[in-house]
Amino acid sequence: MELSRSDTLLVAPGTASQLRLEIRPATVLRFALLMLIVANLGRIPVFSTGDREAPLLINDIAVALAVGVSALAAADRRRLLIDRVTVAAFVFAGIGAASAISGVARFGLSGFELFVSLSYLARWSLYFGIYVATINVVRAADANRVWGGYDAMMVLFAAFGVVQSAFLPGFAQLVYPDSRAFIDWDIQGHRLVSTVLEPNIAGAMLLIAFLVDVSRLATRVRVPSWRPVLLFVALVCTVSRSSALGLIAGVGVVLLLRGLSKRVLVFASVIAVGILASAPKLIAIAASYGKFDLASGSAAARVFAWARALRLFADHPIIGVGFNTTAFVQEQYGWERLGSGTYSIDGGLLFVAVMTGVCGLAVFIYLLTIIARRALGVWRDVDVPAEHRALALGAMASLVAICVHSVFVNSLLTTFVMEPLWVLWGLVFVVDRERKQRTINRAVSTASHASWSPGHD
Repeated sequence: MELSRSDTLLVAPGTASQLRLEIRPATVLRFALLMLIVANLGRIPVFSTGDREAPLLINDIAVALAVGVSALAAADRRRLLIDRVTVAAFVFAGIGAASAISGVARFGLSGFELFVSLSYLARWSLYFGIYVATINVVRAADANRVWGGYDAMMVLFAAFGVVQSAFLPGFAQLVYPDSRAFIDWDIQGHRLVSTVLEPNIAGAMLLIAFLVDVSRLATRVRVPSWRPVLLFVALVCTVSRSSALGLIAGVGVVLLLRGLSKRVLVFASVIAVGILASAPKLIAIAASYGKFDLASGSAAARVFAWARALRLFADHPIIGVGFNTTAFVQEQYGWERLGSGTYSIDGGLLFVAVMTGVCGLAVFIYLLTIIARRALGVWRDVDVPAEHRALALGAMASLVAICVHSVFVNSLLTTFVMEPLWVLWGLVFVVDRERKQRTINRAVSTASHASWSPGHD
């Protein structure tokens, strides 16, 4: 298969490996997505910073397995596809690492603090590895089958979450009774947290699946009507303002690019009737969690965090303070480090800027821009099968939705959100690569026919 100029093929030297994999790497990717259901219920303690546990997740192992099997498959074929997104990710990780290492001299970071920083960067790189795995081992024909792993997982996630919301309040404290309230896990009452134990991150995960289903409805791709309804109900049960804003942004992208189709209009009407019927109850629940109180609580805390972030960025604008060093650097400013929330800052791209400065931010935005352009290219090509165009539309809507969502919660760099996004964006690359190859083949075929005429054998 010919490759576009934006892609590089690395060929390993030496003889071909004799290893033949019995399990298809694409199947292992699907399995990794299914294993997301374990989420924070599968935590293996590794080390502690005193105010924060740093566990190895069962899901980390599943992702490592998927990346490892894909690496073996690439070694077996003696080729590894590296695209522009991969190069940008390498550069971004390099900036984050260099900034963190320089923090030893700049902020007096200890060896252990540097280890904590680089360990999270290693985890970020591992999860990015699932994107590299996707573009190397998945064919366009298998794209929907691979994504079906996430669809199936989210049905279980949402269904359990609705039951948990109704009958298992304070679920995180039930699972981890020795946890420290508001330090390890916030007390969430009847809010949906499902197996991830955090309503806003649960909302981000639900958003991705929901927007892909809405995109399928908009492009007339067959989707069980009950599934987006279940996902929407679960989203409502998170009582998350960030998820609501992300939903508005994501659906807005779908409507902007596709317009208001009949199927989407019928679905939206059903949802609207349900919302109106339950509005008094929903408003009462949201008010009980202080969601309309912008002067105190979580809303005020976010504004306070943004102010700190802007101060850190203003003081270290070039390469930032380093990957995952925020909690330690804040102590240099006399700000108290308390709980896991101080290790990240709500703000999405603002947090990226704090960690890696304008250099890292520019690279990260470039990375997202490449993904968005690919998704738009696939969506606008009417020769692409509708199911693949729906994935591209969902990928574009999810990108915008999670960027909006991450302004209020650090979802853009959270592993449970990163994994489905990297797989979805990788699937868009696979479809786009086949689309471009088909265009090239068509152009070559047309040129060869045009150059032939009778009597010129």
